[in-house]
Amino acid sequence: MEENMNCYIHPEVSAVGTCANCGRGICQQCMTVVNSKIYCRACAAAGATFQQTNQTNGLSIASLVLGIISVPLDFCYGAGLIFAIPAIIMGFVARNQIKRSGGKQKGSGMALAGILTGGIPAALAIVGILVIAILLILGPVIGNVFTQINSSLVP
Repeated sequence: MEENMNCYIHPEVSAVGTCANCGRGICQQCMTVVNSKIYCRACAAAGATFQQTNQTNGLSIASLVLGIISVPLDFCYGAGLIFAIPAIIMGFVARNQIKRSGGKQKGSGMALAGILTGGIPAALAIVGILVIAILLILGPVIGNVFTQINSSLVP
């Protein structure tokens, strides 16, 4: 059971709440309300009410995760391309949002890492797909060359 708490400045007056920053009991006269949070005079004067918590941009996290997933999947017949393209797009969007947030968001490095970990497998997958396509197109020609070489070597 919670006992009655008194104001730390006015011990004879019952507290109406506790400071969101320091946790001390405060009365109606001593409290300051900012963004529906109660603060004592000392914490409000020290700037506790104005401290901003920088949040990490969610798209930067998603970009990094998709980029990391795309790396091993890139060795599975280029399947990493499915994750690499969204990683690149989300990374660029996240970096743009972070720049426009005015310092309220962080995660630009994660977004850049997502762009890179998505971009490198995407480039490798595209090169791999091009090589396979070229081999499919030139396969019969190359086969004929080897057949002619083989038949000229066999007496």
